[in-house]
Amino acid sequence: MNLLEEIRLPVGLDEAWTAALTAELEEATAALPNLSPAALELAELAVSGEYDAEIVGAVLERDEKLRTQVLRLANSALYAGESYIENTAAASQRIGMRALWEIAVIDVARVKVFGPALGQVLGGSQMWSIARLAGAISLRLSSLKLGKNRASILAGLILCVGPPLAHQLIRRVEERSGSTLPSRIRREVSNRIAPTLSVILIRAWKLSDAIESAASSMADGMGEPPADREAQVAVFSVSLARYVTARGTANLSMPLRWPTAVSLGVTQMEMNEIVSAAASVDENPLTL
Repeated sequence: MNLLEEIRLPVGLDEAWTAALTAELEEATAALPNLSPAALELAELAVSGEYDAEIVGAVLERDEKLRTQVLRLANSALYAGESYIENTAAASQRIGMRALWEIAVIDVARVKVFGPALGQVLGGSQMWSIARLAGAISLRLSSLKLGKNRASILAGLILCVGPPLAHQLIRRVEERSGSTLPSRIRREVSNRIAPTLSVILIRAWKLSDAIESAASSMADGMGEPPADREAQVAVFSVSLARYVTARGTANLSMPLRWPTAVSLGVTQMEMNEIVSAAASVDENPLTL
């Protein structure tokens, strides 16, 4: 049984809506956005395991927006550099090949995944804010727990793509049918299909096994932490981002009892440091 066949749509849906959503889900993979040329080039360099400053510089010089983002990230509080960098080669060395590639992937996610949803659904801008915060948390937490060479700004953020993808899929069905779903049913449909759409996108973009493992653990709804520690970082980052952006959640002791926090051994001091560092998200390239 494939992923789409495992989705159970709400019983309250009438036959026409069920059939329309099922058909749209079957076309979901073909409708997913593609990565940008810059992301693909940097992915090839990252996979090769070889760093060539001239080749990396050439890629960045062909994409001014990406070049600007790399410089801003290298000089941001998230990387806590002792000196300001203006040279793209030096900046890319500071953040590493993996982060270079991830910045390009994030830009595609912002424009082609989150972008269409931001102006069409209430809370769309908050959705992107939570995603950016999750990315900042995963970067800081993985630096603390996995070592800087394993730091990721993508792991937490990419797990947030499910809701906007689900929103876009439902919108397409509504436009074709000329009718709209009641808000309660819409939320339920979105909640059921969003995690699976996230897994499908991760596979389509050939992202890391750890990110897919994290997404799959969220999609199965069992609440068990994934075995991979990098995947645990991603799941915890999304959960913490959602928690700290909700009203009345100033108490940071509760997340310390979450299964992922326990598995990672997050301390109260580390929690405070993570939240403090992630608060700089509005001054770093994750704002894009």
